[in-house]
Amino acid sequence: MALLAVAMGCSKAPRAPSQAPAPSNATTTSIRSPSGRVYSRRPAGPADNDEQIESPSLARAVPSNQDDYQGTARRAAKLSVATGPTHAFPTLAAVLATLVPDDQMRAMHISSAADSGRLAQEQVLVTVTGFLYAASRERDNDFHCIVGSDRSVPTRLMNVEVSGLPPSRSPFRATLKTARGEFKAFFTSNQNALPTNGYDKYDPPIPVLIVGSLFFDVDHQPGEVGPVGMKPKTSWEIHPVSDIQFEPASLTP
Repeated sequence: MALLAVAMGCSKAPRAPSQAPAPSNATTTSIRSPSGRVYSRRPAGPADNDEQIESPSLARAVPSNQDDYQGTARRAAKLSVATGPTHAFPTLAAVLATLVPDDQMRAMHISSAADSGRLAQEQVLVTVTGFLYAASRERDNDFHCIVGSDRSVPTRLMNVEVSGLPPSRSPFRATLKTARGEFKAFFTSNQNALPTNGYDKYDPPIPVLIVGSLFFDVDHQPGEVGPVGMKPKTSWEIHPVSDIQFEPASLTP
């Protein structure tokens, strides 16, 4: 798949988030999926939570069940769905192999302003299966999902974001609302709970099938997002998710 280079705006220096391992006495709980499968859930460290948000005081006042997006960085791109072709990949590793190298993307000086829209390289929808290792709810109301190719070894990873919702006038709201509903339904079934402001690690990793748009995160360098030991080595993301299916038949014994 050929991805073309387009230059835009100017970038700001990325911020280094504070990360710490989960405390050794972190409580392990369990999730029972709608199908009855059980996964352990253990706190794995703080959320990334350094996204640019509309107003810190507003974000603190947003109820925990609020779904609207609260961020500003590249908001136009983050809250839109790619309009280009859809490509199906057998694994997340196959997706990563097609991407423009991070250094080439950063050399384009992509603006992080709220009106920074999708580049040509980001007008691609991907369909891929993988395994959800960890997830956190960020203060901008996105869910950061650390997804890998392997069922047991977190090496080929990508941040996949179930986005907060755009305004009601957005043509993408219905699609993103459906995807967010799919995510929430899995985690709230059988009296489970959604990820909160801190990463949860799942054991075994949860099989998922994802449809979403490629997106380059100018605000985070490779290795800055995710819990300790599960940080993707690229700033490329799948963001936003248009559809997420848990425990697809192709990955479920």
